[in-house]
Amino acid sequence: RIRCSPACWGGRSLRWMNLFGKRKPSSSAPSGGGGASTKDAIARLREAEEQLTKREEHLMRKADHELAEAKKFAADKNKRSALTALKRKKLYEAQLEKVSASKMTLDMQRMALEQINISKVTFDAIDVGKRELERLNKEMGVERVEETMDDLQEQIELTNETADALARPLGGMGIGEDEDELQRELEELEQATLDEHVLKIDATAAQPSAISAPSAPTTAADRPLPAMPSAPTTKVQETDEERELRELEESMAM
Repeated sequence: RIRCSPACWGGRSLRWMNLFGKRKPSSSAPSGGGGASTKDAIARLREAEEQLTKREEHLMRKADHELAEAKKFAADKNKRSALTALKRKKLYEAQLEKVSASKMTLDMQRMALEQINISKVTFDAIDVGKRELERLNKEMGVERVEETMDDLQEQIELTNETADALARPLGGMGIGEDEDELQRELEELEQATLDEHVLKIDATAAQPSAISAPSAPTTAADRPLPAMPSAPTTKVQETDEERELRELEESMAM
């Protein structure tokens, strides 16, 4: 029976892994959110561009050096070395073209990622705003807004009615008299006061006309005797209401 050492088993394990395919190690791509992974990808693309830029500069220096060596060997009539230097220069230039193409690819991919990242940020902002609008509209609702506005209009109308009620004058304080009857009584008082005022004016205007103006006498015997004052007219007794109304009209006339 053949015993197999650990080294042997290790060799067999390697052969089986090579036969069925060795599992490749997982990439180091970040497993975070979309925004973080996109930023990490852009950062890694920038790092790769910087490395390719350094590689490009190195290859350019190598190509320039081989060109200088070829010129030197050509001047020394060393044709073989000059051709070898030119071949190396061609190889460096070919690698330089590949590096430049790879650099351009990375640059385009980085710009595309930056653009899609900006678009993603914009979309997220729009989506958040849309969801917030939906929440607010659902919270308020058209029917609720209309109901609130109707209630507000009703409260405003009630407020106006309350203000009108408070501004309305009070009634007869328990007297119970009709408004039309009070109006007729006031008109009668005004008419009586007016008639009395007219009578007073007529009496005052008629009194000075009874005294004739004397002519200039030449003697004392020719002087007319002064007229006797007329008897005072009797004054009609005023009621309290008429007196108050008269005083009111006199104060208004002043």
